[in-house]
Amino acid sequence: MIIVGAGYTGLNAALRLNELGQQAVVLESQDAGFGASGRNGGQVIPGLKYDPEELLRMFGEPRGARLVDFTGKAAERTFDVIERYQMRCDAQRSGWLQPAVDEATIETVTRRATSWQAVSGVPIRLLNEIQIRAATGTGFYKAGWIDPRGGQLQPLSYARELVRVTVAGGAKVFAHSPVTDLARRDNQWEATVNGYVVRAPFALVCTNAYSGRLVPGLERSIIPASSIICATKPLPDALQRSIMPERLPISDARRLMNYMRFDAAGRFLIGARGSFGLHEPERYFRRLRETAVRIFRQLDGVEWEDAWGGRVALTVDHVPHLHNPQLGLFVALGCNGRGVAMLSQLGRVLADLIGGLPQDEAPLPVEGIRPIPLHAFRRPGLEAVTLWYRTLDAVGR
Repeated sequence: MIIVGAGYTGLNAALRLNELGQQAVVLESQDAGFGASGRNGGQVIPGLKYDPEELLRMFGEPRGARLVDFTGKAAERTFDVIERYQMRCDAQRSGWLQPAVDEATIETVTRRATSWQAVSGVPIRLLNEIQIRAATGTGFYKAGWIDPRGGQLQPLSYARELVRVTVAGGAKVFAHSPVTDLARRDNQWEATVNGYVVRAPFALVCTNAYSGRLVPGLERSIIPASSIICATKPLPDALQRSIMPERLPISDARRLMNYMRFDAAGRFLIGARGSFGLHEPERYFRRLRETAVRIFRQLDGVEWEDAWGGRVALTVDHVPHLHNPQLGLFVALGCNGRGVAMLSQLGRVLADLIGGLPQDEAPLPVEGIRPIPLHAFRRPGLEAVTLWYRTLDAVGR
């Protein structure tokens, strides 16, 4: 099988194909994990940005119920695979904390927590203002909830470990091998790469926000946006204990959220939505560091060691997409910032579709590619919406 892209989707697809007794060749234009798979916040979060009842309304039965089950278990299943293959990537099933900053977001987190508890029986913890201060070490937050299914990992290490165990199981992974043409000829898919042609009965395209023109219309079916992160130098133990003392990764409930965690070396990491351009302005990183100090006064004066970003794929309907545009060709993309768990598990779904899973039993509809109308105008429109959301978040509406 041909797999284009060595991020979480492609590598998990190859690993699942190993388990099914089928060999895959993974072709990556850069290094494994080059995109957001190696440059994300390392938070392994269950679910999508829609609550379970919303997904049930959107997709109906039985698809909605399958999707709720799939998204709700995505983090746990990702940790299960990491443990099964003994991947060394600082994975922690620590749980995940979503705090609220005002009355509007208190309503959001309360609704979300009780929805998961009611629909899936998740043993959630709701935190009041006193409890959230104790859990986070700051008075910035007013309430919150803890989802025990979530956790964290070192994102690039996870990608590299996926390569290790996938290759050990029989797959082949080739870095610096950009696919310049992908076409179906004589009942086979042919990928042209570095002057060679690779042939297989199936092809999986797992390029997410880095999708180019390899598959017609795919690039115009999503909006790439950046996710940016800043990291301090390793902090003294006493300072670490005063910040997020429960060591839970945090993603707040605002429209334009901040997300935070500590890495294994004691660095404090904070991330947020970046720009919609290819190059991140320095003012975005400066604003992010200022935000960290505004939330955690203890960080005033600390040294910041690094900053980076990676592109994520946004979809118009805010849910991931599965595509089967031609016979034997499958695509998964568009997790809208929830990619660590979701893209890992969607990669396994792609492999299962090749292995015989009926398309109507997939957790998401398997459809043709639908380019976004007026795609060229979407990015400036989203930039305007982002500014508006930032304003609403600032005034608590």
